[in-house]
Amino acid sequence: MAEPVPIPPNIAQITGPILFGPMINWALYGVLSVQIYVYSYNFPDDRWRIKLLAYFVFLLETAQTAMTGADVYFWFIAGFGNLDRLTSSNLSAIDSPTIDAFISLIVQGFFCYRIWALNKRFIWMCVIIAVLSVIQAIGAAWGGIKSATLGRYATVKVALYMWLIPSALADILIAATMTLLLRQARGNNGRYSSHVLPRIVRITVETNSLTASVAIVSFILYVAFPNNIYYTCPTGVIGKLYSNTLLVTLNNRIYFRDRTPPGSFGDSVNLAENGAIRQSVARSIHFTKVRPSHTTTNDTFRLDTLSQSLEAEADKSDVNTPLELSHHDKVQSSLSQNEVLPSDHHKE
Repeated sequence: MAEPVPIPPNIAQITGPILFGPMINWALYGVLSVQIYVYSYNFPDDRWRIKLLAYFVFLLETAQTAMTGADVYFWFIAGFGNLDRLTSSNLSAIDSPTIDAFISLIVQGFFCYRIWALNKRFIWMCVIIAVLSVIQAIGAAWGGIKSATLGRYATVKVALYMWLIPSALADILIAATMTLLLRQARGNNGRYSSHVLPRIVRITVETNSLTASVAIVSFILYVAFPNNIYYTCPTGVIGKLYSNTLLVTLNNRIYFRDRTPPGSFGDSVNLAENGAIRQSVARSIHFTKVRPSHTTTNDTFRLDTLSQSLEAEADKSDVNTPLELSHHDKVQSSLSQNEVLPSDHHKE
């Protein structure tokens, strides 16, 4: 009977990153599944290009999640007790760096379009971000192909630098540029209302700062522990973070659609330019037809104001039931009847 292979003392350093990485990846896939459901439910009439982008990224993530499951099965189930399998890259060389970097390229390109839509004079910034995004995709593909060819984890130092550093720089530039442009738009003749602008800035900064932070942490782990594979844990979830960033950005339009006050149509136009759906936003905006006042007394002016306020509240409501007759309408109806009755009596 063959003796069992002794367990190396650094077994936790080998198995920990390649186990926790897929576990976090699966959890984020659950979040992404909820996000894509919310998107499909709330934006069925979205532009076909935006729908294609969202569903294509989700399909890529579905394939990537299945491949990480196959890796875990290969390492810990089919290869249970076989320590040689723990050093084999299996499919992780493709699903982690290559697919994740391709998703990063797509999402960063989406934000480049948003910057260009906000201010076409910032095309130079879009070019810089696009170049950085392409470099990180090339670096990740280079490292992934190298590991897949050798069949084991083979860290190409230059490829890792090309992947993580440009990715973090691109995210930082996106967050900084979006913040600058949106704050400049505050004084653009009310182009953005006060409740819309802070939320756009906050969502943009938070999501891109998160992806940039994960890339920086991965790079630090590689530099600090060059002989270990700790960096594979955060790099294995970068793609899911980018995908959730995209869906959060698209679904965030629900907030603007439901809270855009009547008359602030400029916000809807600019949100549409940044990937928002024109029809969904337009459906939430109604225009109130104000009846002219027949008298100029102070009481009538107050009644007119009350009637207009009630009509505005009714238009903002999603309920399709008609509004009850306001006090002003009742007074006007009563006055009309009083004016008709004397006239008819005079004719008699």
